Parts: sequence; structure tokens; C-alpha cells
Amino acid sequence: MVSERSDVIVIGAGAMGTSTARHLAARGRSVLLLERFDLGHARGSSGGPTRIFRLPYHNPSYTRLARRALGTWRALEDESDETLLTITGGLDVGPVVPATAAVLDAAGEPYELMTAEDVHLRWPALRLDPGAPAIYHAEAGVLRAETTVRAQARLAVAAGAELREGTTVEKIERAGDAVAVTTATGERWEAPAAVVTAGPWAGPLLATAGIDLPLVPSREQVSYFELPDPADLPTLIDWNAERIEVPYAVPDPAEPGSFKAGFHRSGPVAAPDGAGEPDPSLVARAEAFAARRYPGARPTGRTDTCFYTCTPDEDFAIGCVGPIVVASPCSGHGFKFAPLFGEVLADLATGAQPSVDLSMFRVDRRALRT
Repeated sequence: MVSERSDVIVIGAGAMGTSTARHLAARGRSVLLLERFDLGHARGSSGGPTRIFRLPYHNPSYTRLARRALGTWRALEDESDETLLTITGGLDVGPVVPATAAVLDAAGEPYELMTAEDVHLRWPALRLDPGAPAIYHAEAGVLRAETTVRAQARLAVAAGAELREGTTVEKIERAGDAVAVTTATGERWEAPAAVVTAGPWAGPLLATAGIDLPLVPSREQVSYFELPDPADLPTLIDWNAERIEVPYAVPDPAEPGSFKAGFHRSGPVAAPDGAGEPDPSLVARAEAFAARRYPGARPTGRTDTCFYTCTPDEDFAIGCVGPIVVASPCSGHGFKFAPLFGEVLADLATGAQPSVDLSMFRVDRRALRT
């Protein structure tokens, strides 16, 4: 068994892991970034073409974080010379509109209240139910997901990080004042700190280090559609009163008139290594939703699956347990914070004071006690 040493080991090369490695390497730290599959794979939480960026939330703290994240996205674009965020504007529709307006007011963010008729006049391809209230936020947009992961990894490697793909970590353990990581092939690395950004694999992996958190993976899916004619579209979240399995649509700016649609937290609890095919009933529901909101839209026949890693309260789990940094900015709404949280996780791994208040994400909060 060979033992090697780095300053920090990052486990998982998705959006958060590549961002963390980028920030660490830029600070001159020796970084080992381990990925169980190939970079940009679609088996976890960061694959596929697009993700949503938006400012409205149920809590103004998240809205303020998203505002800060917006600046870090622009900095990442400048550094990588890639277009990663396209502003499309976004709509939240339904009974949450008054509460959403209150949150945006509390965070000092602008918005526009709209009627269904207003929406149709601005976006003729989009139909809301008559009388449905809507709130529009102009700075919402669409993130290029796989492109982001690859751009961050490229920057990390250029700054000196070592990326090892096809490397499955099986165990994390304390080794004196360091952390030891052992792979499925028996390789062993040590470092003063390890950052676990392993998405749906994080729970079992952290458990090998004696860290038990109720992180529940669920297999989610989206289906893809196209309109007969090119059309600019906003992002859309079509809230119901229960806020359960909320339908949403995300346009693809690279192909005007194309969009994906799905239902938030509608998939089954599933093991990430298990085989999983799209659920035909969810495909049918997505097709019905698309037909109602975008008359004339045609299914492309493509459906993607990915994993959410959910906490009981849907707040993130971020913090240090000794030299191990737990990093689960998860529950299906973390991607938009990737460049910002990579900086935060680099702070935690090196003992620096993060610029973000992490108190609501504490790994020892009541909701995460098993």
C-alpha cells in the first residue's frame, strides 16, 4: 500500500469539488482531486447541460447568498474565458408570490409583479392559467452545468491541482493529525485536511469516518422539449400550495425554443450505484405540463436522470468535523452557489475564516442529528 501526502484531498469532482480544488490550487496549496468516474459524468448531481440560477428563495439569507454567488460566476467566466451564465429572467408563479415578494423586499432585490396576460404578452409561447399571479426577477438565468465543471477542473489543474479520474474512495479515517483516504484499489493518500464533495455518495463515505448524517439520495429526472419556432423563454417555477413536487422549466439559451421540464423532489430514494431508468409516469407528467404551459411544444425523446442529496430540512450541510470538511450544498438547489462555496470550502480546509455565515448549515444542528 503506497502512502502519498498532499495539503488537501478533495473527494468528488462535480461542481463543488472542482470549485474547491480551483480555489485551493490558486492559493498555492497542493491538491489531490479524486473522482470515481470520468470528469463531467452524469451519474451524480452535476451532469447535463443546464441548471437554473435565481435569486428568490423562501429565506432572504439564501437570496443574499445568491446575490454574492452572481459575482463569483462572473469572476469564473472571466478567468475561464467561458460563457457559463446566460441571463433569461425568471418567473415564479402561484400562491407563493406574496411570500416571494416579501423575501425579495427583505433582501433589497427588485422584482416585477405580473398577471397571466402580462406574461403571455411578453413571452407569447408561454401560457399561465387565467388569473395566476406571477413574480418576475430579471437576473435569473441558466447555467451551463457540464461546461462549468470542466472549466473549474481545467483552472484547478492549470494552477497545480492533480486530478485522478476513475478513482473510487472507499474509506476515510484519521491518521494522527492528518486524514487518510483509501481507494478501492488499495492506494492510500494522507493530508492535513480532506473535503468531501461526493454528492449522493457522501453519506456512506462520511460514515466510514464515523460521521453519520441523514443525507438521502433521490433519483430525479428531467425531460426535454422544443417549440416549433425559436423563442426566448424565462425560467419558470410553477408553485403549488403544498410546495411538493413543484414543476419547473429551464430554457436552453444555446437553442432558443428548447427547454427541459421536471418536478422538484419527485423521484424515489435510490442508491447512486444502482441501475436506474427514467420513470415513464414522470415523463408523461412532464409532457402534460409542457403541453399546458407551452402549447405546441414537442418532446425530443430525451430524458436525463441525476441525483439530489437531501437533508431533512433542505438546508445545506457544511462544516468541519476535525480535519474533515463536510460539503453537501445539496437538496436540489446548490449548483447556483458553486463558485462561492468552493471559496468557502477552501477556507474551511485551510483554517481560514469563511466570508459566509455558515451557522444555518451547521452539521451538528438538530435537523441533522441521527
